[in-house]
Amino acid sequence: MKIKWSTLALMVSISVTAQAQNLVSGYGVSVDASEIRQQIERSPDNTKDQMTKSDAVRALVSNIHVRRVLAADAVKSGIEQNPLVKEAIEKARERILSDAMLESIDQKNQPTLQDIEAYARTSYNANQGKFGEPEQVRASHILIRSGESNAREKLLEIHGQLKKGADFAEMARTRSQDPGSASKGGDLGYFSRGRMIKNFEDVVFAMNKKGELSEVFESPFGFHIIQLTDKKAAGVKMFAEVKDQLMREAQNAIVMQGRVKERERILQGSKFDEGNLQTLEKSLGAKP
Repeated sequence: MKIKWSTLALMVSISVTAQAQNLVSGYGVSVDASEIRQQIERSPDNTKDQMTKSDAVRALVSNIHVRRVLAADAVKSGIEQNPLVKEAIEKARERILSDAMLESIDQKNQPTLQDIEAYARTSYNANQGKFGEPEQVRASHILIRSGESNAREKLLEIHGQLKKGADFAEMARTRSQDPGSASKGGDLGYFSRGRMIKNFEDVVFAMNKKGELSEVFESPFGFHIIQLTDKKAAGVKMFAEVKDQLMREAQNAIVMQGRVKERERILQGSKFDEGNLQTLEKSLGAKP
């Protein structure tokens, strides 16, 4: 039977790839590439880039191989028969198996999207105080710093131009000495009380009409003119605004309910020896 060269090349490639999976061997043990891939895939997303660097991969392979050789040596030397070692192995086995069982329980209790949203809406309705928003304003300002010669007079002149119809944003871009907001036409965005200095907040929160101009006033930073661009009364965030957060919390809560039920089932079928428990508590000096 004739084999095409392309087929033969593919067979050779597969054979070489299979052989290349053994990354390191010695002392009767080895490390396979598939183990490394799996460990990296199971790692948190924010660490994968670091783990896939050449030095990190080689260090990971070396560490696993050394640990595996030491474990094999421990078996050969009889260390695993040490009572303390046997106890630690059993505890590790117990923890691994119980964690695996919990993951299985979690998978069985994964809720549907409808269940998650229903739980999220119930949580929202029962805890609306948690989603309260304080009164907010959006404002723009023009600042002339106190150290500027004739600062108040300069700002009064700007105020006069604004009252005659000059564009506030343009005046802020060309005349304001606040580097953080001047390039944005003086816009400070939305903010609630506690974000700005007190006398600045006192002025802006006393304003009510969109487009309203304040009089010139002084703060520790200098002289200001404020223009109110929006005002939001205190209220409660809409469900849509917090839905993503609540959906995540709801899914976790529903899954956790499955764990709680399993715990209750186990404890209901178990018998505690109150006498022995109280003796232990007394010996430990436990307090109620």
